[in-house]
Amino acid sequence: MMKLETVIRHSRACAGVLASFLLFPGLLYAGLGISGYKVGQVAVSGATYTYPTGVNNSRTVVGHFGTSGGATEGFVLQANEYTALVFPGSNNFTRANGINDMNMIVGDFQDREGVYHGFTYSNHKYSQYDVPGSANTSLSAVNNAGSLAGSAAPSVGANNVGFVVIDGTVTEFYANGTDSTFVSGINNSNESAGTYYDSDGVAHGFYRDASGNLTFLTFPGSQLTAPLGINDSGVITGSYKDGSGEWHGFLYSAGTYTQQSFYADESINNAGDVVGLYLGPGAANGIQYGFLATPKTFCSYSSVTQIPGAQSTLIFAINNSQAKVGVYTDGSSTTHGLLYEKRKVTNIDDPNAQTGSTTAYGINSSGQIVGGYINGSGVGVGFLYSGGSYTDIAPPGSQGAFAQGINDSGVIVGLYVNSSGVQLGFIFDGSTYKDINAPGSQWTAAWGINNSGEVTVQWGDQYGFFQSSLYNGSTFTSINVPGGYSTGAHSINTAGGIVFVWGDPYGNNHGALLNAGSYFVFDLPASLGSGTDADGLNDSGAIVGHFTPTGTSVFGAYEGKL
Repeated sequence: MMKLETVIRHSRACAGVLASFLLFPGLLYAGLGISGYKVGQVAVSGATYTYPTGVNNSRTVVGHFGTSGGATEGFVLQANEYTALVFPGSNNFTRANGINDMNMIVGDFQDREGVYHGFTYSNHKYSQYDVPGSANTSLSAVNNAGSLAGSAAPSVGANNVGFVVIDGTVTEFYANGTDSTFVSGINNSNESAGTYYDSDGVAHGFYRDASGNLTFLTFPGSQLTAPLGINDSGVITGSYKDGSGEWHGFLYSAGTYTQQSFYADESINNAGDVVGLYLGPGAANGIQYGFLATPKTFCSYSSVTQIPGAQSTLIFAINNSQAKVGVYTDGSSTTHGLLYEKRKVTNIDDPNAQTGSTTAYGINSSGQIVGGYINGSGVGVGFLYSGGSYTDIAPPGSQGAFAQGINDSGVIVGLYVNSSGVQLGFIFDGSTYKDINAPGSQWTAAWGINNSGEVTVQWGDQYGFFQSSLYNGSTFTSINVPGGYSTGAHSINTAGGIVFVWGDPYGNNHGALLNAGSYFVFDLPASLGSGTDADGLNDSGAIVGHFTPTGTSVFGAYEGKL
């Protein structure tokens, strides 16, 4: 069988791998909230990269971006409008680094001699700021009283010294010996946070209270830790490199460190809104995008579903009658396609399938089920299960196919490998197959279709990234999740709500929801497990998906509700 590409890495294991998983007990949790973020992309149009570094309590964002001509320019994002900030006379280098609630902005620029200077920007007026006697100055943060924070070089070639400016008085300090020190954030209590670099260039974090006392911060198990912002509650944001050399954003509060799924968290306001960086598709090594993430408890999960006696369970779809379909491994280590309705298990095993190779991916309001199986020749074949009968679904000349979604009119979508070895998506209306081929794709797969005929599409770009689009029969619209290194669009409901699995740069899966034009990203609580996928969504807002429970290598299913 030709390889079929789609962001359903777990479900493709159904042809026998699931049989090796161990039993775990069924779990039930009533009405607990899924806390995640409403997340939006911060990306200056036409920029080579966008780097947001500050956010105030009005969610006005500042940062800098790269131009196609190689310049660095600051920006302010307010009411969905970007405004470039360029210090007059600067030499193609201006950065906006921090902002207070009065919209006073601080940053730095480089002059024609290559010297760095700080600046403030308020009421459309730029003012240069230099620490007296310093060779270079950068401003990183400002609080509502106008207190400043940043770093300066006492002389050319000297290690940077951190500083705060409170009531006009400059206080310079090294966090450790004479190691280069950078103060990145200051709150309204004049508490600050930042980073120093030891003689080996390794970053270490610190918190400095209003009296000047230092506390060193190290994310557990990290190679280096770099705090970047602090709000009035003392919550610190930053980034760290773990023991494997992978970068992660983090939050620190009252002695507790929390890993974030984003690449770096740059700043946090008093509402807990975070701006930072993520890597997304678009170039060989990804493109650096910014994000603005707002904490939200936007849905709840009512249960973690374990089929009685099953060793492993994955749920991929749910219809408006709450019937669920997927795949599970029974107590005798045999894998079956699954219909789970009113607490009753019905095995969905295509009669032409190799044992353990049937998976159910989609179900409509009439109870018609679509999926895929492996036949005796090792070829993948899609199927429709309706009224107790199985019908093969595979475009003519197919070298392998899966059917993955079905709407209430019986229109089916999926993926197949054509006679030329190219993987395409397809739409099948019961009589005619239509190819779906996303522009610029190396392969295409269709997952879901709603009653309006809108199709969720996953595809692979020239660089190997998974991307997603919404296809209306003629036009492809990007629906990549902000924050995602890779994005797999899954089910779509009648209102146009879409659920996703998205991956970070290190291959970890997370869930997402597009609802009423806004994206939400989430994970099940870490106490339950990891690797959250969102797979199914019905018209009443029920979400189903799967994850890996803590302490196991099996899959468990969950159900949530908007």
